Amino acid sequence: MRELLRTERLALRPVSMRDHRPLLAHWTRPPVRRHVFGDAAVSAVQVTEIIAASRRDFAAHGYGLWTLRPARRADEPLIGVAGLTGRDGPGAGVEIVYSLEPERWGEGLAAEASRAVLDYAFGVVGLRRVAAEIDPDSAVSVRVAERLGMRPVPDGAAGPDGASFYAADRAGWTAARIPADGVDAVRPVTPAVTSAG
Repeated sequence: MRELLRTERLALRPVSMRDHRPLLAHWTRPPVRRHVFGDAAVSAVQVTEIIAASRRDFAAHGYGLWTLRPARRADEPLIGVAGLTGRDGPGAGVEIVYSLEPERWGEGLAAEASRAVLDYAFGVVGLRRVAAEIDPDSAVSVRVAERLGMRPVPDGAAGPDGASFYAADRAGWTAARIPADGVDAVRPVTPAVTSAG
């Protein structure tokens, strides 16, 4: 099953091999690579492995990585990636990840995409908890996590390079989604989930 998500401004489509070239270009851009890969070089082989791992995760667990493109035209260039991935070690469990083209930073797209991914994680897949590993120097990522209602994990182990962990749980997320007077003031955009073959 291939889950497509839509928000007010974004179309989220599961990554596939046809996305290899744009993903490689995106993840090798120095500002993106610095935040996502700790400034390590990213190879074409690694991108192939990431796509394959996402496809396996969708098949086995119902989640993975989605490409982000403007909702008005899904054939427009890739502007980022968001999704869920399993992790071992500190903060073990399911982690939300995202990256955006630097020209799109500051537009609220990371929070919008992440909100759709968390709605899917809790509402469709039924996960109990989703974590985020945040670089201690990334105040922007902290703000995104807080906008999503994620909270610091005070007793969690520190990640690599002193990273901290934030988390959201299904019960808290579902409670925050309850509309007041028929209007969902907390999260105005609910992703449409459709299947594609």
